[in-house]
Amino acid sequence: MRRTASIVVACAAGAAAVLPAAAPASAATPGLGLVVPVLAPMLPGQTGWVSTMWAATDDVCNVRVTASGTGVTVKYPANTATHSSLSRGDSLDKGRLDYAAFNVSLSTSNLLALVPLKLDYSYTAKAGGAASCTGIAYSGSVTATLPVVSATGDAVVQKTSSVTVPRATPIWSQLVFQSRKSGVDDLRITVSGGPAGLVVTYPGERAHTALNKGAGLAVGTDDFAAVRFDATGVAAGTYKLTVKLTYGTTTDTNDLTLVVS
Repeated sequence: MRRTASIVVACAAGAAAVLPAAAPASAATPGLGLVVPVLAPMLPGQTGWVSTMWAATDDVCNVRVTASGTGVTVKYPANTATHSSLSRGDSLDKGRLDYAAFNVSLSTSNLLALVPLKLDYSYTAKAGGAASCTGIAYSGSVTATLPVVSATGDAVVQKTSSVTVPRATPIWSQLVFQSRKSGVDDLRITVSGGPAGLVVTYPGERAHTALNKGAGLAVGTDDFAAVRFDATGVAAGTYKLTVKLTYGTTTDTNDLTLVVS
């Protein structure tokens, strides 16, 4: 039976809230503020880019934002290194929105929780009519909430439910998988079942196929495994196959629909 992993979100109502563009959060520094204080959820052990949306009530420039939090490791874009700026540069015109992104890593011990992420920011409020970045410098901080969600069920989710292959010639197909939990190493995949005459082979004539980017699958990431289907001796139709996954001490099976055309 094909199994999937469901995701449970802490305080789902709050995490799902999307706030409209509003006045900046800090009255002391009125030129720039965080718009949406609840960030996109992440899984325990996941590493990924998180976006924070900002609004300007003045013309601002030299925008810099850093992030920190308990159990959180933060890295910044390569072109800024020690901080994040905005996606379209370090300036933002009055009344406009833009986002600053951070590469966030969570430890596997970060289970179901709402993690406070402190955002320290600074900018220059441009002097009226100034062509360059001159004006009054401001700084402040605001706290955003990073929901950490818990995945139940299998650690690996098979995202490909069906493949279509022609009778005329053998083809390679890609089966896509996603990891929802840590510890998915040395993932090996085999495909069995189906009609008589179907020939299934793997890269390098191995006894199994593996992920394209490497044996492991990081939390929250997708990768594919290649499988070659030769249906030249099979009648056109729809067939059920079994995909077997092994990693560590875990063995799991999922269904795969094969359509021979």
